[in-house]
Amino acid sequence: MHPPRPTPLPRLRRKRRVDLPRFIGRFSEGVAQIDAQTEQYHSRWDDHNEGARHDDGPLWVALGDSSTQGVGASEWHFGWTHLVIDRLRAATGEPWRLVNLAMSGGRFRDVADRQIPVLRTMLGTPDLVTCVIGSNDLMWRRGTAAIHRDADDAMARIPAGTLVSRLSGPGSRPGRLNEIFERHAVDREFGLFDIWNWPSGRNALAADYVHPNDLGYRYMAELAWPALAAKLGVPVE
Repeated sequence: MHPPRPTPLPRLRRKRRVDLPRFIGRFSEGVAQIDAQTEQYHSRWDDHNEGARHDDGPLWVALGDSSTQGVGASEWHFGWTHLVIDRLRAATGEPWRLVNLAMSGGRFRDVADRQIPVLRTMLGTPDLVTCVIGSNDLMWRRGTAAIHRDADDAMARIPAGTLVSRLSGPGSRPGRLNEIFERHAVDREFGLFDIWNWPSGRNALAADYVHPNDLGYRYMAELAWPALAAKLGVPVE
């Protein structure tokens, strides 16, 4: 008698109350082009994640939004996570696995209420967790009090020792969220890094002028790699 097959990982998707990308895509070819990638890239990650969870080797779980899925790159495997895990495998000689729970449009509440439960109940204990989140909250939400509450809750729920990227951008709103990250980092031993501090945004955005393109994801990988290497005691070079 064969043992029961494990329950598949959920197909995490964020339901859009108003499908702005699709609406804007009627008037912008670039927005329509990148929006068409989202389900395709989601599906590729679904298949990849299901295989990775059953393989052997150290486990990295990535939390976040479409920037961690690689949306905007010319291929789904040209995002920053693929670039970094290739480097991690080469530097350690170990068969690192990546389960990417990020979701297009993801916000703080999605990390807290949907991604973290999967991590805690279906994936065992990961060797590394990263979280890049907050851009969609800043872009699509107006009230700061609710955003701050959601950010505080998400940071309280992610595992101690997680590598969390700060936000960047004009005005005080990103800075206030970074203060929340930094406060939790003291108590929870988060490693903070700056995945958005690109040397330049020129020629680094996809056709929708929102998501990174291949160059943007290379910038992100270069900024993420030192944080991961330091966390795991791996030489940066």
